[in-house]
Amino acid sequence: MKKRILVYSVDAMVCEDVDALRRLPNFQKFLAGGCEVTGGMRTIYPSVTYPAHVSMMTGCYVGKHGVTSNFSFTTTNKDDNWLWFSDAIQVEDIFQAAKKAGYTTGAISWPVTAGNKNVDWLMAEYWMPHPGDTLRSSFADAGSSPAMLDIIEANKRYLPAGYEKGGKKNFMQWPTVDDFIIHVASDVIRQHAPEVIFVHTGTFDTYRHAHGVFSSYLDEARANLDRYIGELMEACRIAGVAEETNLVLVSDHGQRDICRAINLNVLLADRGFIDVDKQGNVVDWRAYCFSNAMSSNVYLRDPEDQALKQAVYQCLEELRQEGVYGIGRLFTAEEARDEEHLYGGFSFVIESDGYTSFGDKAVRPLVQNFDVNDYRFGRATHGYLPDLGAQPVFVAKGPDFRERTTLERGLVVDEAPTYAKLLGVELPQADGKAMDCFLR
Repeated sequence: MKKRILVYSVDAMVCEDVDALRRLPNFQKFLAGGCEVTGGMRTIYPSVTYPAHVSMMTGCYVGKHGVTSNFSFTTTNKDDNWLWFSDAIQVEDIFQAAKKAGYTTGAISWPVTAGNKNVDWLMAEYWMPHPGDTLRSSFADAGSSPAMLDIIEANKRYLPAGYEKGGKKNFMQWPTVDDFIIHVASDVIRQHAPEVIFVHTGTFDTYRHAHGVFSSYLDEARANLDRYIGELMEACRIAGVAEETNLVLVSDHGQRDICRAINLNVLLADRGFIDVDKQGNVVDWRAYCFSNAMSSNVYLRDPEDQALKQAVYQCLEELRQEGVYGIGRLFTAEEARDEEHLYGGFSFVIESDGYTSFGDKAVRPLVQNFDVNDYRFGRATHGYLPDLGAQPVFVAKGPDFRERTTLERGLVVDEAPTYAKLLGVELPQADGKAMDCFLR
């Protein structure tokens, strides 16, 4: 017998938010008295959105699934290299497993799902990146079907003013775009009721970047989230599937407040590892720090060059020991793999000192100004080791979950195996295990 599951990921939501949500009506109605990981979910390293969401839908750690950043590696403009497309994923995901078992599927603004042929009702996280894009042409490029494009266009009135100009600055304007996402998801549920649907919104993350981990702005975000939960479940009611639906509220990472951002590539350029032109563009490099906010992956032009590797390690270790450049720990590739299952073509990983984020620029200033347009340079950010900071959440309720059952601690990689077991499908490549204590 087929099951139903609605997974709602609230980017950068943390356990303290759940404590505040308990007083709100839709949380009380649809999630109270179900299953909860009270001490939060241990996420992956680096604790950033795209790697985490791939782990959340595959059950695999970052090294195995292959998405080690929000971006593919580049020494130029990162905004041209967002990893929107699912072909970056090197393992089977929950949508593929569900489709093989005959389930209908949906994904609304879920990261790294563009072009995913196993999602029937797909609106990937994608923000009209190309000049001249229309809403329809852009999401067609990202894999939405003609019928899905009709739903997207029918809800365009909820988009931010000026969205037609495209790009993150114009299209992805929170909290407005979250209203659009929820209306699209609700229409998909009302009209087509896919048995497996994943939804993702981003206002919590945006507010935390802009104002710090805990601020009064989160009160508005929590109120909107409670409304969104109600709207999604009302759509399930109208579709006649509310009683069958297992609702899961999750998140990908927390955040930590920072005091500064440092461009470590400036120091590598000073040491002769990067060459820049008069305009500040990287024209050649032998070592390069590729920022994940509060951590960085360090690539070598020739990873087999042992003399280069030793020279870069010595340089970075000296910077760490000086204690003023934001480096809390320097991992070798082997240490990152053994301790955090993180690997993927880089030779070192730099972890923050706890109050520093990292940028990519190779020209001064060394210290980067705060900038709310880039998640790495806000008042708070993420990317750090998983056990640090406020922790992501898991709350679930429905016919296939036990009542009033808690775990003190969970793993993000255990989420997809739990969904798979609930649905009666297999994820043989997963590193995580099903949270059996939650399932009936």
